[in-house]
Amino acid sequence: MNFPWFKRIGIFFLPKVLVGWIILLVAIAYAVYQFIDIDSRSHSVSDTLINFFFMLLIIGAVYSLIAFFTSRPTNS
Repeated sequence: MNFPWFKRIGIFFLPKVLVGWIILLVAIAYAVYQFIDIDSRSHSVSDTLINFFFMLLIIGAVYSLIAFFTSRPTNS
């Protein structure tokens, strides 16, 4: 890969090119979809938030893995 899709700032990855922005927007859209889906099946606010928290962890982990492997290594 000739150019990085993401730039690492601390523990966060920010998109640098269009592909990175598309991946970020897809992750956010999928998180919103999952929240609506979980909320439609849950019986309380705490039930919704607990189930959504674990789904958000999975979405964040997948985003971080993609960003980690498509970013330029830092020279610390």
